[in-house]
Amino acid sequence: MLLKHLKQQMLLPIEEYIINKTVTIQETKVLLLSLTVEKDKSSLWLLYENDELNDDSSDEVFPEDFNIVRDELITNRHQFLHHIKEMQKQKHFHIKEMEIQGSIIRFGSSTWSHIYDRNAEGKMHLQHFVEKGLISEEWDDKKLENLVIARYDQVEGEEFPRIDMSKDLTVVLKVDRNIKEVAIQHPFVAKFGKQDIGSKVVYYDETLGKESHFFIDEIYSYDPYEDLIEKSKQIEDSAEREKMIQHATKALESICPKGKNLAVIKYETEDNTQLRFIMKEYLESKPVYSCSSIGFICKNDEIGINGYRIKECVMQSVDKDFDGELEIELFSKYIVIPEETVY
Repeated sequence: MLLKHLKQQMLLPIEEYIINKTVTIQETKVLLLSLTVEKDKSSLWLLYENDELNDDSSDEVFPEDFNIVRDELITNRHQFLHHIKEMQKQKHFHIKEMEIQGSIIRFGSSTWSHIYDRNAEGKMHLQHFVEKGLISEEWDDKKLENLVIARYDQVEGEEFPRIDMSKDLTVVLKVDRNIKEVAIQHPFVAKFGKQDIGSKVVYYDETLGKESHFFIDEIYSYDPYEDLIEKSKQIEDSAEREKMIQHATKALESICPKGKNLAVIKYETEDNTQLRFIMKEYLESKPVYSCSSIGFICKNDEIGINGYRIKECVMQSVDKDFDGELEIELFSKYIVIPEETVY
């Protein structure tokens, strides 16, 4: 490595405005370190600690064998649960803007640096703030691998405000909403086609500590390849259109083999919660790794037969003429953490 490349990893600000305040963001203790001005960017810096999950409180949802490498994940269920567990460990806050001395600093990008052994850049950044005296001894017993230094860069091209160090440096943060996935794993059987009004599935929601439910409006299938061809007509250049079709077809094949359709469940929830449904057979299958994934169709402008907004979830592939019953799991749900203003 050249010295100039190492210097690019260092924190060498031209100006620095120390904040050194502890706040709570989305129920997490966060240390606001400072605002730095460098040659090409201005940034807000934060330090916080990722939680360690309490293994004995979640054995049923997360088996003990989850401290394993990807190749050892036995089924898709293991893989998805492992992903949820890892995402619950990692905290990422989306700070939109900051007010200081009457001026607004908007943030356009952000990075999160975990202080693991080989992360020399993260350790250099941590050293900078230790040398500034911003990290007190109460952090000394924290595990390095659980510490995160977050950097929020000002929107490119916007002028950095004039800050008077002799005046109060109280800040106000606008934190965007966040979404957290939690496991449910409730199995049920549903017949293909349209459902009657009041077709309700009841399940126990551990996050609420009580029973909850959703309504099924319909289970249907669609041909993603036909949909791809239809949407490709919007591309006027024939060469670009063909290139897009070939690329998308290759990605689709790992999700839905040619000659099959994708099953979709149309459902309603009273509180507009987004749910994730997966077919049981797929959950018990061995993972096949690819860069493709199944997404969600979310409709918020249509009212269903039970009087609530309709949502849809794309599941796995079925035969084109399938017309029987499906073994499905309400695998998880998505909890919205609302936006907040932090003083």
